[in-house]
Amino acid sequence: MKPEQIKQALEEKGYSLSILAAALGLNLSHVSSVVYQHTTSYKVAAAIAKIIGKPVDAIFPDVPAYTKNKDTRSQKVQALRELLSAE
Repeated sequence: MKPEQIKQALEEKGYSLSILAAALGLNLSHVSSVVYQHTTSYKVAAAIAKIIGKPVDAIFPDVPAYTKNKDTRSQKVQALRELLSAE
């Protein structure tokens, strides 16, 4: 979603970026930077997703940091354990 679409979706639910920032204990500038994709914060992205009612990757499809693939991570952890335990 584009930043203006995110802000509009939040407003439709009765919230603004400043209200979200206050609820998360963060600065408005930080929350705004996440919305405009100048920085990443899974905490902010997840909060926005929860409010809007869409998955994080549907709101921020171009941000790889928000794509959490636990299966791949689990596979990598297991492979590393096997590598490290080999003599």
